[in-house]
Amino acid sequence: MDEKKKGKLQILVIILMILLLVATFVLFFIGKYMLAFILFGIFMLILNFISSWKNLDNADYVYRKIHKSNQKW
Repeated sequence: MDEKKKGKLQILVIILMILLLVATFVLFFIGKYMLAFILFGIFMLILNFISSWKNLDNADYVYRKIHKSNQKW
C-alpha cells in the first residue's frame, strides 16, 4: 500500500474512532445505555486491532535492526 493511501486510511480511522467515542458519550447521557455499550465495544475492538498491529510492526522493526547490526558484511 503506498503512503498516500495509507495516510488517507489512517485519517479515516481516526475520524471514525472520534465519532464513535462522541456518539457513545452522547447516547450514554441521553439514556440509551445498550446502544452506547455496543458502540463503545466497537470502539474498543478497533483500538485493540490497531494496538496489536502496531505491536507487531514494532517487534518486526526491532528484530530487523538487531539482525542487521549482527551481520558483519
